[in-house]
Amino acid sequence: MSLSPEQVNAFIAEVYPLASSALRCEELASDWVRARWMYDASTLRPGGFISGPTIFTLADVALWFLSFTQLGLQAMAVTSDLHIDFLRPAAGGDLIARADLLRAGATRITGRVSLWIEGKPDRPVAHATGSYSLLRSKP
Repeated sequence: MSLSPEQVNAFIAEVYPLASSALRCEELASDWVRARWMYDASTLRPGGFISGPTIFTLADVALWFLSFTQLGLQAMAVTSDLHIDFLRPAAGGDLIARADLLRAGATRITGRVSLWIEGKPDRPVAHATGSYSLLRSKP
């Protein structure tokens, strides 16, 4: 499925406007995506750190974007599970996530996500694995 970041960002703005204010899809391929949380000092926790819920959200959204590469632009592709390990404090800039596809089925994808501060891909702040499923419509 061939999608552009612009198509994904326009879709997110339509179906989930709150997320589109701080989260962006930057790159897509058939089996990976790159997403960004744009730095906003007003959302930091004490000490100037990006909060755990913000990091978790970007990991989750990156997997959602990844599901689009396999399932199409689906508003009702939802998190099935997500496990995250926080590796070090995140501070000092935009948060970047790369989600890689591990397995794709007809209605479910599984992937892994690495997250880091922009310019420091060799110093991940978190690592996550999770799945997205396409909800079935009720008859």
